[in-house]
Amino acid sequence: MLSYFYWNPKKEIFTIPYLNIPIVWYSILFLLGFVIAYYIFVSILKRYFYLFANFTQKDILSFDILKEELKNPKTEEQKKISEFLFEKTRNENSLDSNNKILDRLNAYIDGKIKNRLFLENSFSKSILSTKRKVIKITDTLIVYVVIATIIGARLGHLIFYETPSYYLKNPVNIIKVWHGGLSSHGAAIALFIALFLFCYYLKKFSPKLSYVHLLDFAIVPTALVGFFIRVGNFMNQEILGIKSNLPWAVIFGSPMENVEIVPRHPVQLYEGLFYLLVFCILFFLSYRKYFLVKEGKLFGLFLILIFGFRFFIEFLKVKQSAILDADTFLLMGQYLSIPFIALGIFFLFFNKNKSFFLKNL
Repeated sequence: MLSYFYWNPKKEIFTIPYLNIPIVWYSILFLLGFVIAYYIFVSILKRYFYLFANFTQKDILSFDILKEELKNPKTEEQKKISEFLFEKTRNENSLDSNNKILDRLNAYIDGKIKNRLFLENSFSKSILSTKRKVIKITDTLIVYVVIATIIGARLGHLIFYETPSYYLKNPVNIIKVWHGGLSSHGAAIALFIALFLFCYYLKKFSPKLSYVHLLDFAIVPTALVGFFIRVGNFMNQEILGIKSNLPWAVIFGSPMENVEIVPRHPVQLYEGLFYLLVFCILFFLSYRKYFLVKEGKLFGLFLILIFGFRFFIEFLKVKQSAILDADTFLLMGQYLSIPFIALGIFFLFFNKNKSFFLKNL
């Protein structure tokens, strides 16, 4: 006789005093995923910028300060660079033009990132360093992404999986995300929109970084966030699998869904482990120049792997949507995954044009 794993952990870690809001494992894992994702995105974006050593006008914080530092250097490093520039021009007045200053700085860089980093360190008051630029971009982006993920995931669940009439009568329950009810498809749609809006802010720092490139870099840590979210679902005993007699089947003691307490597929762990594998693959590929430069390849591969797996794993899940009939052939998650898979196929195999139409948003 098989001995199945019984799973019934306490969902709440503690309750915030006075506010009476419980802090659950799901929330902590969700937050942990985003914290780690922040540093992963920083590392990827930094590697991308290091492919392009030359300065642009967006990299200069103040040409006036830079000119003053070049004409009256205060450190040995500044003096060395100033001598190089004036030796090449033989005329201080020739550096009055911003474009000429950029030309001479880029001549000093000579396509080598180590020379650029030397300039950034030597003129930190007037030149925006790559590190500071990446941090500024990521700090703002994380706000867009977190807000979009929470709102999109919640609205996606309400639209695709719940009966709208209940929330029309009880609108306050819409914001109770700690009770469960988030949709990854809704989060994905909201994330696309958030990155689209973020591109207008991004132009201040890197006008050449396209919307599709941003998607490429953002989805790498997103796969890891998906892993933490699915572990949170497992802690919450939600998104349950169908009945199973396999030796690793799990008996959920207090499932959030109103289902029979029997051994079931731990589909949350199936998905979580697959998302972790996808993250490892994408993170490895992000070290390859081809995938950093070529638009849409990481994004397309992400969509095919993640939503392709979602399509098939749904066959092992209990029906979640209150909108579809019980006897429908496909579940809501499968219908929603199909357009994402198609979009991934386009970006991975058919998006041959480097100047994709979204590049100049």
